[in-house]
Amino acid sequence: RQEGSRRRHVSAAARPLWNGAHQPTLPSWTLQDPNLPMSNPTPRVNMRTAVVSCAVRPTDLDTNDVPRSLIPIGGEPLINHALVQLLHAGIERVVLIVGYRGALVRKAVDACEELKKVQLDVLDLGDEWRQGFCASLIKARAMVATPDDFILCTFDHVFDPAIVQSIVDVSVPANGAAVLVDVSKRDVKGGASVLVNLLGDDHQVTRVKPASSGSPDMGEVSGIEAGLFKCSMAIFDVLESMHRVKPYFPFHEVLSELAQRGALTATTTAGGTWFAVETFHQLASVRELAATGLPLLRRAASSSAPRASFIAPVSSDPDAISTLADRTGKVIRGEATDPPRKVNICLVGLGRAGQFHMRSISMLTDKVRLRWVVDVDEAAVQRVCGEYECRGTADLDIPLGDKDVDAVIIASTTFLHYEHIIRSLKAGKAVLAEKPISHDPAELAHVIETAQKNKIPFLAGYQRRCDKNFRALKHQLTQGSVGGMRVIKCTSRDNPEPPLEYLRISGGIFHDMLCHDFDMIHYLTGEFPAEVYSIGHTYNAAIAEMDDIDTAVVTLKFASGILATVDTSRIAAYGYDQRIEVFGDKGMCQARNMSESSIMLASVAGYTTPRSEWSFPQRYPQAYLTELAEFVEMVKNDLCEEDSALTRHVMLEKVTTAAELSYRLGRPVRIDEVESLRSHMPQH
Repeated sequence: RQEGSRRRHVSAAARPLWNGAHQPTLPSWTLQDPNLPMSNPTPRVNMRTAVVSCAVRPTDLDTNDVPRSLIPIGGEPLINHALVQLLHAGIERVVLIVGYRGALVRKAVDACEELKKVQLDVLDLGDEWRQGFCASLIKARAMVATPDDFILCTFDHVFDPAIVQSIVDVSVPANGAAVLVDVSKRDVKGGASVLVNLLGDDHQVTRVKPASSGSPDMGEVSGIEAGLFKCSMAIFDVLESMHRVKPYFPFHEVLSELAQRGALTATTTAGGTWFAVETFHQLASVRELAATGLPLLRRAASSSAPRASFIAPVSSDPDAISTLADRTGKVIRGEATDPPRKVNICLVGLGRAGQFHMRSISMLTDKVRLRWVVDVDEAAVQRVCGEYECRGTADLDIPLGDKDVDAVIIASTTFLHYEHIIRSLKAGKAVLAEKPISHDPAELAHVIETAQKNKIPFLAGYQRRCDKNFRALKHQLTQGSVGGMRVIKCTSRDNPEPPLEYLRISGGIFHDMLCHDFDMIHYLTGEFPAEVYSIGHTYNAAIAEMDDIDTAVVTLKFASGILATVDTSRIAAYGYDQRIEVFGDKGMCQARNMSESSIMLASVAGYTTPRSEWSFPQRYPQAYLTELAEFVEMVKNDLCEEDSALTRHVMLEKVTTAAELSYRLGRPVRIDEVESLRSHMPQH
């Protein structure tokens, strides 16, 4: 170990999955060259050791920019909460296993002053993190190398230090492990559960099984596994023997194997506080606690003296939420209320679009509260109400009559949008609605007029306007970086192909997909085209039977001289493909695809780059979140979009209709002749 340093980093590049034989140990700590085979350090005798792995397969909470371990809770990343709990429970040394965005994780940990009190040894698996949690533990065997039992946990479980202390002190069966069990619960709200059966006063574990697989053979379930373990070094032998049979297996299978051998006991949480952060609902619950002063990590287990809470109230990042100047023409300074007022939301529709909004709501629990959900699917309503502790109904009039409801998010079936929007606006509720507002131009105009007349915040969900990349592109254009705009090229290829049942009610490729591109071109230029020309083809016979197409190219001609093209497809085998290029008299600017990672490999085979994000839920989580955050600020400050932003929807519908008419008529269509040609449109 370097003098004055308590940090050690080793790369896994040269390390094998050990065959079960313990490696020879060295009597000293060293900062090692990642290119050399890794030595096996020996920790100080009786040095309490813990192993924490961030090398787990991703969930919906992971993004390209922020892995789940770095999600902020109360101003600190989740991983730091997990490590500080160990420090407070008397752990002196932590072996931290990282993989995806490992450098960022190490940087976050190094920045935490509290953690400088613990000896931290980091194993960076690089791309090998994809092999999963159990494989990551096998690779850490030589680094762990403790003569004593050790604590094992993942980064996404946080406990009261007293709970950690209780498992630190528990005795472990020879060649086995002990598991923390919460006997007060039979499931984890919003997440997966691993069920445990206990036998006798010594808490011998007899069965371990994930609840998701069903549990007819479990009998009376004793409780759930809470994600904290004390292990002997023999657990590595079990891991390696199972790894020889199959490369990937979940950790509950290891526990099940130990239980069958009679080598797994349990200690209980005894009513102590703990939480997991594996789902959006769980994250929302934790942030709710953090905003009100989470009663965790307040004192060291070895001391009765009070310690300041490590988790502080959540504060807004001033760079994360727009000032709304573009939308409302006003700069929002934010509220100074203490605690901040939350906006009560009613969500209408629990289908595909509704799921995206629930995700955003879960990420903004310091600003919003889901009060009602509305859907005709009773089972879906009950499930969401159980997870989010909200109310549910199939009758929209009930939440509209609730004076505490501030705003309604419309994510219902497309043909119901107009009805739900108008009813909500007339009830005096702010509205965030998925597009389309309506395919009927008269209904569309009615919505805009109602929102303007009643001065109610209304926002139609064109989420690309909130995407950080497209906003950065607009900023470059506003600054004159490319000079006068001449040519705009948009590529918009979906993936995977949407289900046929969705396509039947989508309104067709022009009103479902291309309207987003037309809106983005208006966002960048501030102009609408004078004329459009479309060509298209259908490769999927089932889509052809709907009188729709799955591939199209549209050319738009503007009075200013700007030319624009959009090529679109319902499917792209290589991933979600949305790019924009703007060419001007002084230069060119592009907004490229988001990729699964930033890794580029160069070898004798050439250059290999990652795939694009798989679909729009992976591409636009930040955009949906920003959209909701800005809408919430509009509601709290009683702001409306400027008239030009609202009335653009009328013109946008005309441009979209002109594009479809052009395809059906086989000729260019001017925007000023759309009204006279509407009889040629199908009834969507």
